[in-house]
Amino acid sequence: MKITLIVIVGLIVLVGVGFGIRMLFFPVNTLQKEIEIAYDAQDIVLDADNAIYNYEWFKQRYEDIEATKKKLNNARNAHSQFLSMLPSQRIEWGWEDKDEDGRLRAIVLGLQNHLEQLIADYNARAKMATRNIFENSVLPDYIDALTFIRQ
Repeated sequence: MKITLIVIVGLIVLVGVGFGIRMLFFPVNTLQKEIEIAYDAQDIVLDADNAIYNYEWFKQRYEDIEATKKKLNNARNAHSQFLSMLPSQRIEWGWEDKDEDGRLRAIVLGLQNHLEQLIADYNARAKMATRNIFENSVLPDYIDALTFIRQ
């Protein structure tokens, strides 16, 4: 009975010492894990394939935005030209005229919405710390949608 009590007390002391040592080195272990995570993140971000992908993404998205701006201007011009051929009073328009006007307005609205989404994606990635390093001096850091969307 005495030996059993000594073994139990010894185990409790051993567990307590182990727990104390673990608590003593907990900050060091936590810091080491954070450093490992930072190095792993750096390796992933600066990986050659990832760097090329992100650089090309910015270039492609910028060109998509420029092309969509042109499409939006073309759609606006087509709508304006169509309106210029119609009587000034909408009540004098025929059913086909109103239908075409609605179709052209829908195209303009769709292109505006698409362009705003392209710009939002570009600006969001440009703000990300792991992605904005892949922009270059030719591409803007931010694209203001209001400069050409609301005309």
